[in-house]
Amino acid sequence: MKKILVIFLAIFIVSCNDQVEKKHNILFISIDDLRPTMNSYNYENETMITPYMDKLASEGVQFNNAFTNIAVCGASRASIMTGIRPSEKRFNDFSTRASVDAPSAIPLNQIFKENGYETISYGKIYHHKDDFQEHWTEKDNGAQQADFQDPESIKLRDNAETGEYGKKNPIVEYPDVDDYVYNDGKITLKAIDKFKEFSQNGKPFFMAIGYVSPHLPFIQPKKYWDMYDHNEIKLADNTFQPINSPDIAIEAQHNSAELRKNYLGIPQNGLLDDNLSRDLIHGYYASVSYMDAMIGDLIKGLEDAGLRQNTTIVLWSDHGYFLGEHGFWCKHSTFYEAVQIPLIISSPKYSTTDNSDSFTELVDIYPTLCELAGIDPPTYIQGKSLTPVLENPNTIIKNEIYTRYKQGEAVIDKNYSYTEFYQGEKFLGNMLYDMSDDKKQNKDISKFTENAELVNNYRVKLKEMRDFVNEDPFQND
Repeated sequence: MKKILVIFLAIFIVSCNDQVEKKHNILFISIDDLRPTMNSYNYENETMITPYMDKLASEGVQFNNAFTNIAVCGASRASIMTGIRPSEKRFNDFSTRASVDAPSAIPLNQIFKENGYETISYGKIYHHKDDFQEHWTEKDNGAQQADFQDPESIKLRDNAETGEYGKKNPIVEYPDVDDYVYNDGKITLKAIDKFKEFSQNGKPFFMAIGYVSPHLPFIQPKKYWDMYDHNEIKLADNTFQPINSPDIAIEAQHNSAELRKNYLGIPQNGLLDDNLSRDLIHGYYASVSYMDAMIGDLIKGLEDAGLRQNTTIVLWSDHGYFLGEHGFWCKHSTFYEAVQIPLIISSPKYSTTDNSDSFTELVDIYPTLCELAGIDPPTYIQGKSLTPVLENPNTIIKNEIYTRYKQGEAVIDKNYSYTEFYQGEKFLGNMLYDMSDDKKQNKDISKFTENAELVNNYRVKLKEMRDFVNEDPFQND
């Protein structure tokens, strides 16, 4: 009898281990403020040094038409983690808390945890480190956006005037230090150690790694700054307000306030001069290359631990970024630079290694990850799974996307970008750009008589989306 019991227990243990091994892991890489500047995107002919993200793109599906649903950090992250679109009253600024705006939501870390996964958060995932924190099995203290290492930078900050959120910071630093003194380097090493642990215990994981780079301030080791010739840095060639565009697109939506209010040496109004602009763009590029190197280390750590063959890697950014276009810096807009993002999914469940032109939004990631892991998603979520595209990149699951920021709401497809501005029920203006002929959005054609029917068609689309997102997503759940 004892022998039979021992055999039964052994079979039960093996069966349990098999169950664990069959769960598909997720490596969820979040990047702050990254527009699709990588070489694999060939974005506006910028020459970037991003070999590791380029390699990841070659090993999976790169989404060429991926967009944020709102170009501000807190709201965007709340949206992706809950699978709910932003609206005028929900998920609408940097201070957004998912647990406050959508307390009935089942966030990604919760649904994976409830399905037997270890849920790990290192770095910046939610904007607020305590947002839905009870659903992480392990997390660190979150982002450190001004993690200065140069004593001169620290001295400048400590003696600076007070900005919007405390002492103003220098905009760049590049001391001669190793890769792991900054927080992005530290969380990379922490994740690699965690991979080793998972390779030993066999537990399934949803690991979220949130890189702050290339968010301001642009801080990175000197070797990444030295990768770029300062004198060869190209400046934006369209620092002007788009022709015919309403002033609200410039005045009410954007004054580069994040940069002007929190960083040293930035004028409060007007265009930045060429020297300052070149410093910022150089710093941004160097910060992107530093973050790229950390991603290379991270993925190598996953491979060295023997976990790559059972792990889907999803790389995404919370929104895009302006580098002087229309006189803007940072994000906070519905213009293309603020809303287009990189999105790469590399999954061993699919052999496809190609680009996709299907339009997609960050809200689509939630159902995609659930399907990859064999988890039934909540019925309230508002995105579409991207797995058909992973199977065949020629599949088109959407022809247009919807995004917003403050008073502005936009619908974008391969032909046009259309934005309307509202304050409550009050119409404040609109814009239409021909994306086949004017991708930089330099000329608003919404007031041309010949475009009246076109404008009306997009107006109807926006009205339908506005009505939809203003409904309670949980009313029929």
